Amino acid sequence: MAATNLNIGMDLWNASSAGADATKLRNNQPAPGAVNPPTIMGREDERELKRQKRKQSNRESARRSRLRKQAECEELQKKVESLGNENRTLREELQRVSEECEKLTAENNSIKEELERLCGPEAVASLE
Repeated sequence: MAATNLNIGMDLWNASSAGADATKLRNNQPAPGAVNPPTIMGREDERELKRQKRKQSNRESARRSRLRKQAECEELQKKVESLGNENRTLREELQRVSEECEKLTAENNSIKEELERLCGPEAVASLE
């Protein structure tokens, strides 16, 4: 009579070398349609990639911001120049009008004096 092995079927529970290897293979294989979770290294790579993308995005945003500020500065410089020119033109106009006013005042006084000399003081008093 042949000797029987009472451990038949127990290799899964006792983790015999043959059974354990088969179990490991079965446990490491994903179920059909299942997605493997990323490994720790994969997560770190993913985080690093996100960080690099964020840094690049921030660089581009900063560059756009600098360009906007530069354009704004150039626009303000043009405005300063334009307002400076307008200010100079207005000052020249004010100077011209002030001189004209002085001439007209002098001419008016001269006419009043002549009127007073010709018609008397009462003629000038009635004008004012």
